[in-house]
Amino acid sequence: MKQVSDGYRRLTYLLVSSTFILILMGGYVKAIGAGLACPDWPLCYGVIFPFNNGEVYPYTPWQIFTEWFHRLFASLVGLLLLIIVAKSYKYKNSIKELFNLGVLLSILFAIQVLLGALTVWQLLNPFTVVLHLGNAVMIIMMEMVIAFLATYYSLPVKQ
Repeated sequence: MKQVSDGYRRLTYLLVSSTFILILMGGYVKAIGAGLACPDWPLCYGVIFPFNNGEVYPYTPWQIFTEWFHRLFASLVGLLLLIIVAKSYKYKNSIKELFNLGVLLSILFAIQVLLGALTVWQLLNPFTVVLHLGNAVMIIMMEMVIAFLATYYSLPVKQ
C-alpha cells in the first residue's frame, strides 16, 4: 500500500481543526452583529490594522477586532489549506484521490474567498451569507475526507 507522510497527515488534522474554529468564529461575528464592522474588503476602513488611529467608528472596538480577526484567521487557514493542496501534488501518481480532492478543495477555497468578499460588498445579503456558510461546510467536509484518507494511507503496511 502507498504511504502518506506523518507530517502531511498531521497537517490535515490541523487544517480540519482550524477550519472548524474559523466557522465558529464566523458564527460569532454574525451573532454579535459585527459582519460589517469592517465595511470594506479586503482591508478594514481602508487599512490593514484599524486600531489606535483616533478614528471614531460606528461599531465597538470589540466588534471591529472580532471581524478583523476572523479575516486574519481565515487568511492563515487559507494558507494552510494551500500548503495541503501543494503537498497533495506529491501524491499525484500514487494516491490520486488525495491529489484530486486537493484540486477540488482549492476550487472551493477560491469560491469561499469570493463569497467572503461578496458578503461584505453586498452588505450581508442573506443569500450570500448562507452560501458563504454552506461552502464552508463543504470545505470542512472535503478536508475531513482528505484527513481520513491521509490516516488510512499512513497506517503500517501488514505483510
